Amino acid sequence: MKDEFWRNEKEGKYDVLIVDGYVDEPSLLGVPPYISPEPRLLAGIAEKHDYNWEYVTVDEYRINGLPRAEKILVHGGVTVPGTYLSAEPMDKEEAEKIARAPGETFLGGPLARYSKVDGYNHYSKKDLAAYFNDFIQEESRDRWSTPREREEWLKKGAKVVQKHPMFPDPLIAETGMYRGCPRYFTGGCSFCSEPDYGKPVFREQEDIIGEIELLYDSGLRNFRLGGQSCTISYKGERIGKKEVPIPRPDEIEKLFSGIWDSCPDHKVLHLDNANPAVISKYPLKSREILETLTRYTTAGNILALGIESADLDVIEKNNLNARPEQVMKAVELINEIGREKGRNGMPKLLPGINFLVGLKGETVETFEKNLRFLKKLRKKNLWIRRINIRQVLSRENEFETKHVQEFREFKENVRREIDRPLLKEMFPLGTVLRDVYMEEREGEKTFGRQVGTYPLLVGVDYQLKLGDYYNIAVTGYGYRSITGVQHPIKIKDATYKQLQALPNIGKKAAGKIFRKKPKDMRELEKILDSADLDIEKYLSFE
Repeated sequence: MKDEFWRNEKEGKYDVLIVDGYVDEPSLLGVPPYISPEPRLLAGIAEKHDYNWEYVTVDEYRINGLPRAEKILVHGGVTVPGTYLSAEPMDKEEAEKIARAPGETFLGGPLARYSKVDGYNHYSKKDLAAYFNDFIQEESRDRWSTPREREEWLKKGAKVVQKHPMFPDPLIAETGMYRGCPRYFTGGCSFCSEPDYGKPVFREQEDIIGEIELLYDSGLRNFRLGGQSCTISYKGERIGKKEVPIPRPDEIEKLFSGIWDSCPDHKVLHLDNANPAVISKYPLKSREILETLTRYTTAGNILALGIESADLDVIEKNNLNARPEQVMKAVELINEIGREKGRNGMPKLLPGINFLVGLKGETVETFEKNLRFLKKLRKKNLWIRRINIRQVLSRENEFETKHVQEFREFKENVRREIDRPLLKEMFPLGTVLRDVYMEEREGEKTFGRQVGTYPLLVGVDYQLKLGDYYNIAVTGYGYRSITGVQHPIKIKDATYKQLQALPNIGKKAAGKIFRKKPKDMRELEKILDSADLDIEKYLSFE
């Protein structure tokens, strides 16, 4: 990291600088290739007040320092840490270093809400956008922004995406259908921040579509509606009266068909959360909604189901969403409707499962119950696209992981007994995954992912160009990743490294193929003195 803050002392000074420290929260992704709504909200306020403003990511700051500004707005932080590939959220030390910069400094997001970050002139534990807007009008107070304000600011600030270093591709814009939790009146799940927003106020379809249209017109083609606690509950009936709202399939069809009609050339349209209790209690209405989602979203889509724990005692003590039998029914229905594969090689719509470790009431037996639940899913031949196992972050020492060894064993057992067999079943050898974006190298290996929600990590055992897309055929499996080769491997142009990466082909065989350049499969089998290689599906002799 540079010792100095400023890129160039001679560079003009901005009124406002927005520093995107990236967020990762239960219903909000902002770590690249995602951009969260928060920078758009802040840019919208700067636009509204005719400020000369700039936007940078924390990664740009790490490399180049910052441009000079009178007011520096820093937003970022993590409440549900993930595994990141080509970007890392801002940490406490980085935030404190920026706080020492000349200018008036503001901090928002989980870094302000849950971390003790020193040195800022202003802190917002609620919405930094609302705080800054009020500050400009000399009425600063920490509050949540109103739905009307958010609609205005999101649209005015849409062009901030053009300043992101990953624009226009593979950048994916995160937005949402509503804030808050339908279970707000019971306090919601003990660990979750969504009930803090209060009763859900659903965004109108025309507002969501209008926001996505502006982003689409700017050149963006990848979108995720991930900022809601339950997709199925959008505009549901009996909000505030029943913990499990009654779904309204017509409202969801209106939204997603409208996005499709307005932005027909989008590449990715994905989702995030769903409450399995809603799907289980209202299977017919949920079936209609799932069919709509399968029709109007793109393949590789995941509905993350927050089981959090299969232990009934933990469920009760933490006021969790759903019981194991409800989750099972939801997984079965999503599998029935969304399991078919799309053009990119991924199933169209599958469930994800979230487990949290460190919840109140957790015992050694909790981990055994969680594993038994997953094994039961597997016995039913159900597919789960990904299983997240995370430690809940402490909120004023409310949570603690007491059984560290059992937690580690549980995680290892899930990866070995559930995740890897699932990958083998869902993606047999030779399966082609299309449009894998290469993000990182480690030595000779290249790693990438398809753009989308919780994408599968893909490793290639030779160097590929970073920032390019490739079709990759599966050659092997990790616990939560696959290995593969470009598809097809063109024999006449193949490198020795590419040939060596094929299954059943070692160094000696790869050398023979590389030197002799066989013209067809028969000639290849003759060169290697074998007809049982099972590699024809990876090759092209053209």
